Amino acid sequence: MPLNAIADSGGTVEHRRLTDRMTATLKIAATVAQSALSEPIAAGLLEELPGDAPRLVLTAAGRGLWRRYGVGTAEITARLHADLPAEDLAAAGRVPAVVTARAGAALAGG
Repeated sequence: MPLNAIADSGGTVEHRRLTDRMTATLKIAATVAQSALSEPIAAGLLEELPGDAPRLVLTAAGRGLWRRYGVGTAEITARLHADLPAEDLAAAGRVPAVVTARAGAALAGG
């Protein structure tokens, strides 16, 4: 997730903002999110830029890995969905969206 989130933000994101996004989306503790971010930093896929609001940026290696995964995922997804009618795909997409929204509401106490 960190590589996708940073790539979706133009290749750089405030460290704190990404941590907050991970804790809210994945329903994990901030310490777990920080630990998950330390791995791609240690692997040279992300670099932390210091400052008043430290930012995480994709390195060349991180961008390359993100692109390779994206291409591979797109190819597999296209093959898996190739002969399915559009109406079926739309219906199949609505169910997880509703369940995810309900789970979020339940976890928020609603």
